[in-house]
Amino acid sequence: MSDDSRALERAAPAARPSPVTVGMLFVLGVSFALAVSLNRFAADGGVPFLPYVFWQSLGGGAALMLIAAALRRLPRLDFPHVRIFLSTGALNLAFPYMLLAYLAPKVPASLLSLGMALVPVMVYVLALSLRQDRFHMLRFGGILLGLAGILVILVPQASLPAPGMAGWVALGFVPSLSYAVNAVLVARWRPQQTTSLPLAGGLMLSSAGYVLVVMAATGDWWAFGGDFGTGHGATVAAMANNCVSFYLVFEVIRRAGPVIFSTVNYIATLSGMGFGMWFFGDAPSAYIWGAVVLMFVGLFLVTATGRRDGGRAGT
Repeated sequence: MSDDSRALERAAPAARPSPVTVGMLFVLGVSFALAVSLNRFAADGGVPFLPYVFWQSLGGGAALMLIAAALRRLPRLDFPHVRIFLSTGALNLAFPYMLLAYLAPKVPASLLSLGMALVPVMVYVLALSLRQDRFHMLRFGGILLGLAGILVILVPQASLPAPGMAGWVALGFVPSLSYAVNAVLVARWRPQQTTSLPLAGGLMLSSAGYVLVVMAATGDWWAFGGDFGTGHGATVAAMANNCVSFYLVFEVIRRAGPVIFSTVNYIATLSGMGFGMWFFGDAPSAYIWGAVVLMFVGLFLVTATGRRDGGRAGT
């Protein structure tokens, strides 16, 4: 049986998570939400968004690879590893983070975090199309409710803090699709002999390579110049936050598959809205809270069925 076939077999149908996996999901959800707020702190602190993504990718990736070297867990540079590094580096970090960092000063952090709630719906649709999961009427109803939640946000202008923001909010949902595709590819392409630590390091280093090319093309350089301030601190914090996030991305998908992994966005959405209100004074309207209810009921229906995850151990 090929690696792709084994990955497909593990991922379908989605498992109900074990207590250890649930704990990882909570940590990962808070980490994802914190990343959105750190983007805002960096933007407000004057850090250009391309160098911000570059430094957090390079710093975090280098740190994880040093740990992997100390533990003698460095990955091989064969085709399966290069493929997973390049695909996840683009889909799970470089592209979505550049876009989210660009949008950070234009859209409240709480609204950007709300877009994360679309990921489970997208993952389920992709899993169906790739025969990684089966059709369930409850899950189909959940998809419809999730879409209704998005329409509640975008259609009434009163749901947004300022007129004309709907286009920026819609663009903020594009990273959700990128994350969904990444989750499915990780389940299909992960080299099974390699642990999550070096895979996360390779993801971040490949992302740094992508962003470096864009920086060279645009001439947008920044290297911690000036006095150390809020933007500098946010960049360093993002390096550490990414180390946690991307290790757990690989580990949760390994344990429970992409559909259950995607439910991290329950936690990320609520945490992100909470961080937005706490750090930046965001005040979501009644439309936003109505959308949250619709999306979370939809997400519950999407993820309510499946066998129990056995909580497989390993790193």
